[in-house]
Amino acid sequence: MSGSIELDRDGRSLLIRFPYSEYLVDEVRGLPGRRWDKANRVWKVPTEHAEAAVEAFMKHHFAIDPDVYAVMAGTQSAPAATTPAVEAAAPESGAGDALSVGQLNTRVRAAIKAAFPDRVSVIGEVLNYDKNRGRAHMFFSLVEKEDTVGGRVKANVDVALFSRTAQTLLPKLEASGLSLCDGIEILIDATVDLYEATGRFQLIVEDIRPEFTLGKLALSRAQILEELRAAGLTSRNRDLPVPVPALRIAVLSSPESDGWNDFLREIEASGIAFELTLVPVKVQGEALRPTMLAGLRYFAERADRFDLLCVLRGGGSRTDLAWFDDREVAFAVAQHPLKVLCGIGHERDTSVLDEIALSVKTPTAAAGWLIDAWEETHAELVDRSARLRAAAHELLREARNDLSRSGLELRNVVSRRLDAERTRLSTCCRQLHRSAESLLVARDRQLREASRRVSLGVRNYAAARRTSLDRLSERIGSAAERRVERARATLSTAEARQRLLDPARVLRRGFALFRDASGRIVTDAAQVGAGDTATVQLRDGQVRATVSTVELDPDPSS
Repeated sequence: MSGSIELDRDGRSLLIRFPYSEYLVDEVRGLPGRRWDKANRVWKVPTEHAEAAVEAFMKHHFAIDPDVYAVMAGTQSAPAATTPAVEAAAPESGAGDALSVGQLNTRVRAAIKAAFPDRVSVIGEVLNYDKNRGRAHMFFSLVEKEDTVGGRVKANVDVALFSRTAQTLLPKLEASGLSLCDGIEILIDATVDLYEATGRFQLIVEDIRPEFTLGKLALSRAQILEELRAAGLTSRNRDLPVPVPALRIAVLSSPESDGWNDFLREIEASGIAFELTLVPVKVQGEALRPTMLAGLRYFAERADRFDLLCVLRGGGSRTDLAWFDDREVAFAVAQHPLKVLCGIGHERDTSVLDEIALSVKTPTAAAGWLIDAWEETHAELVDRSARLRAAAHELLREARNDLSRSGLELRNVVSRRLDAERTRLSTCCRQLHRSAESLLVARDRQLREASRRVSLGVRNYAAARRTSLDRLSERIGSAAERRVERARATLSTAEARQRLLDPARVLRRGFALFRDASGRIVTDAAQVGAGDTATVQLRDGQVRATVSTVELDPDPSS
């Protein structure tokens, strides 16, 4: 196992731990909001990115804490901030002949006893019983709620169940398949009393009627089933086909429950490569509905990743099972895209979910069902493989026989065809030989005649071309002599012109070359100025001069 992902105590961050690995560090750095807690040497990632963290590290076989899956499914959230308790206001002091608190409570108790001398029967929903479970004397409340989903409490009364009564009542309830717990509605016979020491008005339980609660549970279950039937959803999920094989298993259960552990133990003992993904939920009590709905929604959004959804619950009473008789949960299961396998009841108890989904009684039986389904698929594949192998062998044998027969027939046909073609080829060869000899004789005569004609034609052509070349040579000689004479005359003319334009001859006639200080020939008076030095080249030498004045011709073109 490479590392672990846990939920921080504050419920707002995931703690990711692993031995140093550059590859794993790159993985965690790819998560949004991640930061390194240097003091505790752990990576922290905000819980809103839990799914990205789990998907990144599940492939590295990290241990994932169940609370992390609960956060992903929305079944667990950050702890709410506590609010300071409000101090009770101090009572105002009385005056005159006011009663003491004890006197007041005694009178009130007497008035209550007088008003309710006999037992009364009271119906209400149990509240805060679970906090007292296991104590000798149990104190809880009966409440009346508004008739709405998640209705608000509109009336409340304290209830006391003393040890002696509990020792008689609780075994009787368990024998009826019930157990006291928060959220169930009960009918009690009780005496009305007031505890004088605290002034607390309360009912003292004398008896609990299990038939009332059982009847209410049955009625609620029947109403939910009727609504499902009216919506056409009673068998919708149950009729979904089972993927073959079903190996990617989604699970909704409590990770601390015996049911989940029994299921996991059976799956691991099978040695089959099931891929289990558990989203923790509550399997009884008021938290069942929100956690179960969140878990169902989680898997519905990822239905393409799973083959089957298992809903598991361990042992418990009929009242524990009754929490699954919830309308919203039932409709969510009935419309779920994954086929649901329920292992939440016992041999004699059923819930709404057992009626609308594939149902086996216990988590162990659910694991057994998955294993049996896999083994049945495996056995069928083995049988089909054996039958396919036998059929293939038979087809190959028949094909081999057909091929042998066809080969023999083909060999005979080919042999006969080759003999016939060999005879025909021999005949063709003789005919070809005779034809070739005749053709070669004819061609030889043709070639001899053609050679004679070509030889005569070449001699005539050569004589004609020789005469033509002689005439052309004479014309070229005459033209060349004329061209040379013309070129000689042109060259003489150019030579005479060059002698006339030779600067030395010009200088001998009295002209001079005027150069500025840089040696450049000056052709215009404007190119020099007074004071410039110059060189004047004459016929027999050079004169160095300084310009004293420059006079420009007003009309240089004249």
